[in-house]
Amino acid sequence: MKTIALLAGGNSGEYEISLKTAANIQNQLDITQFETYLIIVKENNWFYTDASGERFYVNKDDFSLMVHGKHIVFDVAFIAIHGDPGENGKLQAYFEILQIPYTGCDSFCSALTFNKYFCNIIVKECGIPIAQSHHLYKGDKISYNYLVTKIKLPCFVKPCNSGSSVGVTKVHDLTELKVAIDFAFEVDNQVMIESFIPGREFTCGVTTWQGNVEALAVTEIKSKKEYYDFEAKYTPGFLETVTPAKINKKVEDKIRKHSETIYKKLGCKGVVRVDFILNPENEPVFLEINTIPGQTTMSIIPKQLAYNNISLQEFYGNLILSC
Repeated sequence: MKTIALLAGGNSGEYEISLKTAANIQNQLDITQFETYLIIVKENNWFYTDASGERFYVNKDDFSLMVHGKHIVFDVAFIAIHGDPGENGKLQAYFEILQIPYTGCDSFCSALTFNKYFCNIIVKECGIPIAQSHHLYKGDKISYNYLVTKIKLPCFVKPCNSGSSVGVTKVHDLTELKVAIDFAFEVDNQVMIESFIPGREFTCGVTTWQGNVEALAVTEIKSKKEYYDFEAKYTPGFLETVTPAKINKKVEDKIRKHSETIYKKLGCKGVVRVDFILNPENEPVFLEINTIPGQTTMSIIPKQLAYNNISLQEFYGNLILSC
């Protein structure tokens, strides 16, 4: 039996979502194969809580626990933290130093894909369409008129290093642009201004299954909000997802092929989710990649796995055993 550290929480606005993701994963893991310890990570506090409610803090020198006199070391770390520090490469680098196997992408891939602007540059080099964008660091001199001329309105303002649409604003005029940039800089010291592309939104999970990189089903995302923001993602009633998406075979195949290409070229591992917008020319345009996609009961990846006839127990077991 393998001893698994299931890490949840984190330092971002996705803290509560991560807890729900971890709860769903823990409920699905085969208890005859895996002994699981839920480790909550929040800033410098990393701890396990036993059934009685007593906390036991992780020894970060070797990532171990001492629980009622028993020294617990872990065979695998299952990272279920969205945002910082689980999705941006920090935890991955820590486990690489300690030589502890972990699920998902490595530290370099995680850091690269977490930065929306620099990830876009690599995806574009793969021959996959991306939206027009402009990159800013905090403290840069900003010419708002230039941005409007280059990017056009409406547009999106996004923190480069943030997940679940935290800090993202859709902008319609110059006044909103200034406010949105200031707001995004409250979340991150890098900001991307990206052109708005009208169209239907789709997402496709990709994983390594039985030794092969495989795109899962394509899902259409239908938000009742103006765009697919944090509230739409995680509040019941604001979002409809359709799996499989009702699109023609040619578009579906292109989304799946693009998703597999991105997974391979960026060196992804485990399961990721790649988001696209279908532009007026019926061309899928890359939006972003999530290297630790949500795994709550509301999330898209479990629905895509169900469509592909892959049980969650088998899938999560495979993620662990393939580390």
